[in-house]
Amino acid sequence: MSLIKSNAFTFPYTFFREPAEKVIPELKSYGFSGINLALNYHGSRDLLLRQGPQLEYLSDGFHYYKSDYTKYDESALKPAQSDQLPTNELIDSVIKVASSNNFEVNAWAVYMHNSAIGMANPESTVTNVFGNRFLSELCPANPGVSGYVLGLTKDLASRGIKAITAESLHFHGARHGEHHERFFIELSPVSEFLFSLCFCSNCQINFKKTGGDSSALLNIVKDLLTKVFATQDPWLGKPLTKEILAEVAGVEILAYLSAREENLAKLYSEVSKITNAAGVTFKYVDQSPLIDLASPKALDNSWQIGIDNKKIEKIVDNYEPLLYRSNVEDLNSLATSYLTEIKSELTSILRPTYPDSTNKDNLIRKVELLTKLGINNIDFYLLDTMRASDLENIKSFLF
Repeated sequence: MSLIKSNAFTFPYTFFREPAEKVIPELKSYGFSGINLALNYHGSRDLLLRQGPQLEYLSDGFHYYKSDYTKYDESALKPAQSDQLPTNELIDSVIKVASSNNFEVNAWAVYMHNSAIGMANPESTVTNVFGNRFLSELCPANPGVSGYVLGLTKDLASRGIKAITAESLHFHGARHGEHHERFFIELSPVSEFLFSLCFCSNCQINFKKTGGDSSALLNIVKDLLTKVFATQDPWLGKPLTKEILAEVAGVEILAYLSAREENLAKLYSEVSKITNAAGVTFKYVDQSPLIDLASPKALDNSWQIGIDNKKIEKIVDNYEPLLYRSNVEDLNSLATSYLTEIKSELTSILRPTYPDSTNKDNLIRKVELLTKLGINNIDFYLLDTMRASDLENIKSFLF
């Protein structure tokens, strides 16, 4: 048996089409030790293949169990009744069968990317300098949103899961998560970042607590973007760095970014207290490698989504980066940078399918590289979209 420990990221649709009594023993036969089960998720359209071709639509902000509202504080935002399953039959059956098969079930939770809550509570969403609301992106500085984060964590941690695999527990960029987006203007990474930077009332209050002048900064950014949209982006061809932001918007913006990093780290600490008390592992799904697919040092870009890795790695139990690289050499550089900079336990996420892994040899070389580097926890995304051949490829090195 391989020394690799591997979970498969899994949609609930796997268990809508086949019972857990069939699915879990089958996954064990491929060498998987568990699943990261999406228990709340955002809207998407997916071509699912493992159980036969099916085009499936996932609803925005849906919770695939019946929420326990007693886990939420009174002021917290909560999932609507229409955005959850009417019973706990699915999750209860999965956990029961998994327990009898020595099979791990983690709650794959998507926190801030939630159009259902955002559209019902627009004041809770990321709001830019023009007052535009990003309705698919909840703002972690909003008290109702942080209440939702803590309530969701308490609810999931109480259900017999091994870990919470936390995705989207941070800010996002301008172009994230909407269908048929239309940006018919050439924008630099600098302008896109400024356009998506949250200046909601809670973010401004948070900054003022540090002694900052949020209104002055807001006006500076608004004036800069107004000129960009009226004429041409002056920062085309320039990279997005803190140094360039300070150059174009003033050093005050760096203090603003630090304030939101500090505030987000406090929320992570609160989540950690809940998971620790419940004996549940807190795993941070790190999406930084997707910010710049050409970057060998993804952690240098984490500040763009409000993450200070020096703070977060001291809080979470496990870093789980999306190591989505088609080239083995690029994967080596990226994985090595994580091992150099992150001291907490590391789990890698690979896609064994197109566009990252187009043949068995490519995938095997990646797995061999990671294990040679000492990374033996390797999760695979996404079970429902895998073909039988993809699972056989995985089985070849899990056994």
